Amino acid sequence: MFWLSWIFASTAVWAATPEQILKTAWTDQTYLVHDEIKSTDSKNPFRSVDAFASTEDKSKPDTEVGLKFQLKSWPEWRSGRSRLGQQRLQKESALSWALRDRYGLLANYQLNQQKLKLLSEAKATSEAFSKAQALSLKAGRSTQKTFLNAQSEEYKLKRMENTIELEQEILKDKIQRWLGADKDKSLESYELVSVDDIYKAVKETAPEGSLTAKLAGEELTNIGQELEIVRGRENQWVKSFEVSHVKKPDESHYQFEVTLQLPPFGSDDMLREKQNELILKKALKQREIENTGDRLKIMRLQILNLVEIYQIEKKKRGSFVKGADPLVNLEAKLTSLEEQVDLLNQQQEVTLLYLDYLLENESLAKEPEKNFLIAGKR
Repeated sequence: MFWLSWIFASTAVWAATPEQILKTAWTDQTYLVHDEIKSTDSKNPFRSVDAFASTEDKSKPDTEVGLKFQLKSWPEWRSGRSRLGQQRLQKESALSWALRDRYGLLANYQLNQQKLKLLSEAKATSEAFSKAQALSLKAGRSTQKTFLNAQSEEYKLKRMENTIELEQEILKDKIQRWLGADKDKSLESYELVSVDDIYKAVKETAPEGSLTAKLAGEELTNIGQELEIVRGRENQWVKSFEVSHVKKPDESHYQFEVTLQLPPFGSDDMLREKQNELILKKALKQREIENTGDRLKIMRLQILNLVEIYQIEKKKRGSFVKGADPLVNLEAKLTSLEEQVDLLNQQQEVTLLYLDYLLENESLAKEPEKNFLIAGKR
């Protein structure tokens, strides 16, 4: 008895909980890398400061010591705005994407487990139905076409089962990478949020703002700033200045030198090409922002429409009722099981789109600790 308890306890330890999976988002490299990003809001007018020293030969022990200041252009100096808000948005979005990946795994794994259970029963029913059709064919009560259709259905279910089992292995590999656990790591079963709950949650929320639009807006600002800096460098007159101290045997003095750029007399083709590239990039980004303006509204409408279709299909498909004919009973049971699998496929589509909606409306960023997939935790 002790050994049985020990074996059961050891097996239970290997099942990861949804919360354990979600917590790994905070250790995702795409999120952690943002802690290494350095501030770029310096108001320093100098691009670089170089120190230099020189001396003549022994017969003329002249020495010169000085500093060379490379200047930023006026637009570059002026554009040293604080990017703390932008960096915070990027970090929050990185965490949101990491959470979205893990939510997707949780939903797919749970629904795949339910589908595998139904497919196992459907496959057994299909095998029994094929055998019954074979006997019926021998007895002359069914046709060759009916028998072949039954076999084809059996092969289709086996392929579907194999595909989902492969998907589950891929998901388990992800669990292993995230948790650093054994390859056979599985996920603890939990009560997944229902389609009706998703409908209520989406219906109650107003589509305001958009993560994609915010990130694109920040990127557009950066492109505009970079374009301004490139243009400023091309039109920059004062490039640098030097301050040095010259010491000779018979005298000692300071000297000041200025390096000027004469924009009207020069042409930097590389800078021009860069400007052209940024102008086109800015125009494309502006169009992208315009196209994503109604993204949240479209996603919300898609979810509501898919849920309505799901509810209609669910009402149309009745439960299996056993009759007098064994062959008809097997066929009816098989149809009922396949319909249940189809409903799970529709639920999967709705759930994954709902997760994209939570990412896009910044719910994942605002409440990263909340589990949106557990039933009753809206």
